[in-house]
Amino acid sequence: MDEAVELPSGYGPYLPISTEDADSFNDAFSDELDSSFSSSIACCDNCYADFRAHWPDVTFRRDGTELMSMETHWAVDESRLSGAWSPAEYSSLRRLVQCPRCLTFDSANIYLFEHRFSDARDMEDDIDALITIGSVTPFLLLEHSFAQRVLAEVRAEGARAKVEALTQPLYRARLADDVAHLRQPPDDPATYGPAPASATSEGRFNHAGVPMLYLADAGAVAAAELGAVGQACLVGTLRIMAPLKIFDLIRADGESVDSDLFDALANSALLGAPRTGDGWIKRQYVFSRYVADCARSAGFHAIRYGSTKTQAGVNYVILDPPNDLMSLVRLEGYACTICPAPAHRY
Repeated sequence: MDEAVELPSGYGPYLPISTEDADSFNDAFSDELDSSFSSSIACCDNCYADFRAHWPDVTFRRDGTELMSMETHWAVDESRLSGAWSPAEYSSLRRLVQCPRCLTFDSANIYLFEHRFSDARDMEDDIDALITIGSVTPFLLLEHSFAQRVLAEVRAEGARAKVEALTQPLYRARLADDVAHLRQPPDDPATYGPAPASATSEGRFNHAGVPMLYLADAGAVAAAELGAVGQACLVGTLRIMAPLKIFDLIRADGESVDSDLFDALANSALLGAPRTGDGWIKRQYVFSRYVADCARSAGFHAIRYGSTKTQAGVNYVILDPPNDLMSLVRLEGYACTICPAPAHRY
């Protein structure tokens, strides 16, 4: 009885339940979920918001599927567990479904999801530590073992990767009002180049004052990435003229990469956190800019990553665009459109 688990309030009958009994029941319940849904409990009502905060993109590109939610008691009663315990034992144990993520009991709802990579819980601890370091002492990121692992694996990938020619056009969007205000010709390739260093604030991959060229694989994706819903924009169609060594965080067809580390990294808050605030310093971009530094040191010319605005969208960032933009890209045309609303993420 020293190890008895206190049951939540409700109606019985109840029996004294030990921690070992509750663990055995939850192991059996997890096996049932894995058999029926090819999934385990990912989170519960108590930690759902925290799950989303750590993994903002993890369900975004799963063919439109998201976390599967269900009432906890319904999931238990629809399983085969009732036949494995006596009615009194089962009546007690069904109230002790435990979330493996936050370890709380008796949540009204559970959310089923299966990561494509292992050690997600350990990585959440790394995410928390790195976000703290990035916010307080960003120049000490490299002291953390996870950051050191990222650097080592990016450099190893740089040694393996080959340059590739991009046969499909890419797209760059600009707000029409900005183009008109600066009196830039919409048919000039420079109009769709990166901003000058003096006007370049911190971005997802670039440091302040270090221009990079952000592109998308479709005009609608480029327009959505502006984040100016309902505003008019110009979308330039650009042809990349030189082969590039591309660091893949997502494949060109939108599928996840084979590397567990890079897949987890791309879907985590370290790289996929939504943009917040209008100031120059954006703390949510500290680690993604670190990854860009790793990529540049490994000899990569560009990073391919998933759009945070559209489910199937693929973005590119040219890490070191030349001053003479026309030596890298050719403008094949432009179109006027309206910036669309982003897709629902959760």
